[in-house]
Amino acid sequence: MELTNEYIVDWIRTRMAQKEFNNMGMLPGYGTFPGYAFDEPDVGFSRGDDPLYAFYKEHIDADFYRRPEEWLSAKYRHEVDPSEVSVISWVLPQTQDTRDKSRKEKSCPPLEWTMVRVFGELYNLRMAKALEQHLNELGYEAVAPMGAEGFTIANHEKFVQVSNWSERHAAYISGLGTFGLCDGLISAKGKAVRYGSLIVRAKLTPTERPYTSYREYCLADKGCRACIERCPAGAITEAGHDKKKCMEYKKTHITPINRDRYNYDGFGVCGLCQTGVPCESCIPGRKKTDG
Repeated sequence: MELTNEYIVDWIRTRMAQKEFNNMGMLPGYGTFPGYAFDEPDVGFSRGDDPLYAFYKEHIDADFYRRPEEWLSAKYRHEVDPSEVSVISWVLPQTQDTRDKSRKEKSCPPLEWTMVRVFGELYNLRMAKALEQHLNELGYEAVAPMGAEGFTIANHEKFVQVSNWSERHAAYISGLGTFGLCDGLISAKGKAVRYGSLIVRAKLTPTERPYTSYREYCLADKGCRACIERCPAGAITEAGHDKKKCMEYKKTHITPINRDRYNYDGFGVCGLCQTGVPCESCIPGRKKTDG
């Protein structure tokens, strides 16, 4: 069959509408969390030969970061023409209930937010791998970078910590949003979201980018200080996001708070800068999308 954008969007939205593929999991002492992990996704597309992929490879680390066709070449063991490649990117919005609870917190996110980061992200990865397998069965070469052999996160002198594939940058290139002062990507569904992607050897129609600059949707240059004020670590300033300070706060504050408050001693996350801000669930100054 000929692969189309519409087919991909319908597949992703149909899967995420099923609770068995979209939930916050179960935690001993709390049981199974009710409700979904994410609201309805948005999906964007980009060409594998979009110049921005080559730009990010050089900008981040030419010896480390991989372009879309390099991920396919690594998996299928042959050269791939980037003009034959498409990137499918999706945004998974946090639910209203999770955002409402997070907005009330000042020092540590609610347990639901953490469970979305842990279990919800697991379902995000599983969806990417399921779509990869589905497209393989249809006869297409496909790979989900975040679940692929060779996906790596490493310390970096300039950027503190980087991975060799960025879901947020793929989303930016695929027309889904622009970056904010805190480094989060602001989409039509807001900034309180997770991102995922899949690379496929097929020519899909790229999504038009309705922006021209890296931080076009962010209101910081108009005087907004909302994410600065929301950050309990003081890791966000007018100069941007201090990753080291952010990571240290998670280690020294979030982890012990989770242990004392929820008896949870697992992965510590924050994300308070994603709620209680104008870009929480929409592009600031624009009508919120349905979903």
